Amino acid sequence: RMVEDQSIQHLISWAPSGDVFSVSNPTEFSKSVLPQYFKHNNWQSFVRQLNMYGFHKVNDMFHANPSSESQAWEFKHPDFRRGQLLALQNIKRKSSKP
Repeated sequence: RMVEDQSIQHLISWAPSGDVFSVSNPTEFSKSVLPQYFKHNNWQSFVRQLNMYGFHKVNDMFHANPSSESQAWEFKHPDFRRGQLLALQNIKRKSSKP
């Protein structure tokens, strides 16, 4: 729902391909969006949770200015695609068991 929310498209949105979503300004996103959907406003916690559910960061920060707060972060999961709600049931938290 968060990625589909038209009122926050300037902060989180689908890539044109529909298989990647991006957060354009993590600092502003953390302050104004995270508290609406989670019990925190911590960007690193959000990223950690995405990783626990199998999402991967896809954009290359190597060429970016690491201090840039406006650097977009892009994430991808094979079962997280625009308009494919049935695939969401395949997104599960990674088990800590070997």
